[in-house]
This record gives sequence, structure tokens and C-alpha cells, in this order.
Amino acid sequence: MQKNLACIKLLLWIGIVLFFLWFLIFCFAPESVLAALTVVETRGYFLRLYGVFPLSWIVLFLFALKDVEKNRAIINAGIITGVFVVISLVVSHFILGGAGLFHWISAAIMLIYSVLLFIFKPKAAQA
Repeated sequence: MQKNLACIKLLLWIGIVLFFLWFLIFCFAPESVLAALTVVETRGYFLRLYGVFPLSWIVLFLFALKDVEKNRAIINAGIITGVFVVISLVVSHFILGGAGLFHWISAAIMLIYSVLLFIFKPKAAQA
């Protein structure tokens, strides 16, 4: 069980770093960088607002790190949200078309990360 807790804590720290990078990209990257990543700027506001989403998960994962076993709900919500993000990226590619490599890499990272969180999440306490 101790090995499992160490794995989930490592995964949470990896998530914090990844979400922080996505936060920096979406909130502070110049339009030229966003264009190179084929992220369409919609008058700046909505795309920049999307950068707050990863920041909120950083805060949640920091809370989850305090006591991983008691904060399984945060981890479960992270798994579900990650899967929904992947589904929305794939569906938007087929509806809107032409998503760039950055979108596919982000979707792959999020899917792999969500699966790893699911595999290593702490089990419910037995009564």
C-alpha cells in the first residue's frame, strides 16, 4: 500500500507540473506561440480564461497531496475530468476539423495521465 501511495503522490506532482505548463501556455504565451501550436485565439479572452482551468486543478491536487487516502474524491474527479477533456478534444477535432499536433499530444498526455491515476488511485478503506 505504501508503494501505491508513493506512486499516486508522484503522479499528482507530475499533474501539477503539467497543468502549470498548460496554465502558462494558455494565460501568458504570446499569440505567435499560440498560433504555432495551432491554438486559435478568439479575441483573447476565452482562450486566456481556459488557462485558469489547469490552475484550479493545481490547487485541487495540492489539497489532495495533504492526505491522499482521504482525498480520493479529488483524484476521482481528476480522472473523470481528464477523460472528458480527451473526449472533447477528439470530438471537436471531428466537428471543427484541423486540430494541430499540440491538441493530439495534449489529449494523449491527458489520457495516459488519467489512466495512470485510475490504476494507482488509493483503494477505499475496508470497514
